[in-house]
Amino acid sequence: MEEESGEDRIDVFGRDRRRGDEEGDKKREFSVNSILIASAVIALIIFSAVVSAYPHGMRISESHNVIYNGNNNVFFSGAIAINGNVDGIIASYDVKEGNFSGVGEIIITDGSVEKRFSNADMVIKGGDGEIKVNSHIDEKFGYAIAVFNSSNITAMGILTRDALNFGCDGDAILHVDNSSISVKNGAWSSSGNFDILLKGGFDASISAKIFGFQTDNGINISLRRSDNADTGILDEIGIEMPPLPFDLNGAFVISGGNVSIDGSPENIKNFSFFRGEGNAFISKIAHINMRAVLIIVDGEFYTEEKGAKIWFIPDKIILFWPIAIATWIISAVIRKKYSSKMEDYDRGMSGVAMIIHILAFAISFYLWDWEIRYEFGQSIISSAMAFAGGGSAGIKELMIIPFEIVPWFAAFTLIAMPIRIILSSIFSLIGLERVGKGVGKAAGLIMLFLAGVIYIPFFLNVTISPLIKGVMGYLVGYG
Repeated sequence: MEEESGEDRIDVFGRDRRRGDEEGDKKREFSVNSILIASAVIALIIFSAVVSAYPHGMRISESHNVIYNGNNNVFFSGAIAINGNVDGIIASYDVKEGNFSGVGEIIITDGSVEKRFSNADMVIKGGDGEIKVNSHIDEKFGYAIAVFNSSNITAMGILTRDALNFGCDGDAILHVDNSSISVKNGAWSSSGNFDILLKGGFDASISAKIFGFQTDNGINISLRRSDNADTGILDEIGIEMPPLPFDLNGAFVISGGNVSIDGSPENIKNFSFFRGEGNAFISKIAHINMRAVLIIVDGEFYTEEKGAKIWFIPDKIILFWPIAIATWIISAVIRKKYSSKMEDYDRGMSGVAMIIHILAFAISFYLWDWEIRYEFGQSIISSAMAFAGGGSAGIKELMIIPFEIVPWFAAFTLIAMPIRIILSSIFSLIGLERVGKGVGKAAGLIMLFLAGVIYIPFFLNVTISPLIKGVMGYLVGYG
């Protein structure tokens, strides 16, 4: 075997050809590494831009218009504003403190002794109270739980940590049980049961666990999601909620009756859960109008998507897999005869394809997680961040995992995978199999989010809705 002479290794410019080949390989390696680093930096910039543009997700889940009119029991939870005239009873249970200021005249009696005070202020602590008053109420509670029960005189009850403020221009009658009273900064004080006449107008501010309102004249209620929800206030009245996969903040529940969803009547046999925002007018019956992003009717998620042909696949995406299989077969046949070869370029771009794949996964799951949080009020990432910040990771926090992951895997199987196969098969025809797989995976993951979020209720119905029925059955006593 002949060895290359020293002269043969020297080119016409006097350079060592072997050294040139080595330098060329190093340059190509450096070029590939530079492209990878640049791609990673660009991917990080793109992901940061998506997070900045959508700090609370895209919120593209379907919302439904819900209308209810009836006298069934109704439960509201969230930031609640009430507005209306109360000509009747305002009840306060487990009073922390009640302040009545600027009262023209106070007449207090315990059934035997009467006390009179003019132009005085009065403070009440402890016990329960009922005031018969004609007053306009205009109050906003940062977070409250309200219950409508038409069988009670005070049909609307509100549980909150916030104070109730109202004024009265005329006279009012107040009855308190097991309370302590102080008038004129302690000039007179006593404890027990009292009937009190407040004359000449006053301003009141009352803090209590529960308020009750007589609603004969009607009260307007506005329900929004609260920024400082605290469902722990239920513990104060001895109600222990079971772990729920959704947040009660911004929700209302109807115990039965008929409701209209996007104009379609639904008969509620046991309960209906709605999460969203809206308004209500409460009198002897409840009139409710809201937009809901999460609806559960009789233990099943409400969705307009159907799986008529195959029960576990929505009709609108049932053709994804047949198209993917057909594309793969056609590309496999054509590739043997006509596909071009770009192996070096394809191999060099495989790292970039992987970065594109990772970027698409991060964007898709980030937006998916926020969409779950938009619908359910909690998500895997929000629970993990709360735990990292010193919060708990109990059953309540862990219950959201299947409700987020199960529909994600369903959408991945029925949407992302066939799209990946379609695109990678097409790219393989021009010899870019590795690039095609990366681009196909990325496009599939993005479409998983964009097309998959509307099927979240559908996928949950065909997988884990029995769990919802079991939880709600415990909650409302059926199932």
